[in-house]
Amino acid sequence: MAEENSFKENLNWKKLSIDAVNTIIATAIGIILGLLVDKWRENVNNQENYQKVIVATIVNLENYKSQIENLESYINYNDEEFEYYYSDEFEETDSTMDEIGNLFYIENFKQQDRWIEENFITNGGFIEDADLRLKIGNVYSLIDLCKNTFAESREKANKAYERYLDIYVNGDEKKAFEKLLTDKDFMSYISNLKDAKYDITQWLANIEDLTKEIIKMANADEKQLNEMRQSSKKILDLMSKSHEK
Repeated sequence: MAEENSFKENLNWKKLSIDAVNTIIATAIGIILGLLVDKWRENVNNQENYQKVIVATIVNLENYKSQIENLESYINYNDEEFEYYYSDEFEETDSTMDEIGNLFYIENFKQQDRWIEENFITNGGFIEDADLRLKIGNVYSLIDLCKNTFAESREKANKAYERYLDIYVNGDEKKAFEKLLTDKDFMSYISNLKDAKYDITQWLANIEDLTKEIIKMANADEKQLNEMRQSSKKILDLMSKSHEK
């Protein structure tokens, strides 16, 4: 009888042990599944955030490219105008100095998305792919090159224009115009325009090629890209209208 009770106790203990083990296993599996689900959710969120960052970065680069295209048009037009001023065909009028002043006018580059741009500079914009980061960095470098190419010479040319504008305002238009055309800072600016015509065309071609590669490498969502492009265009239009006022 004692042996029978002992056998039953062993049986109950084994059953209890198996149930405990099963409970532990089930709990462990539950924890693992929970962690996997959390990890999956985190990955989805990271992927969504990555898409938002990469799309904003691409649109940022495209908007700068559009501004550089405007700069290219500005350079080509001014170069033709200045050639005319130095040619035998040119006939001076009372408004010539004003016309030259208008040639100096071009909007400064508008920063498209401050957070995206500064974030990329500080930590690569959460972009882990080193090749992708490098290509984006190359485009930003070309943009900076375009921004800075005329800054110093245009500033000096503006000051030269202001110097001779005083003579023009006091009634001696012909003298003011002649002195401006022979001013070394003004002539340096014109020379820079001529030199930059080829360079800026090459920079634009490189920016366009790199941006296409970035879109392909990043697997950027086309729908998000188009939505961001439309939104960005509205903002730029508002900024331009505000500037005109």
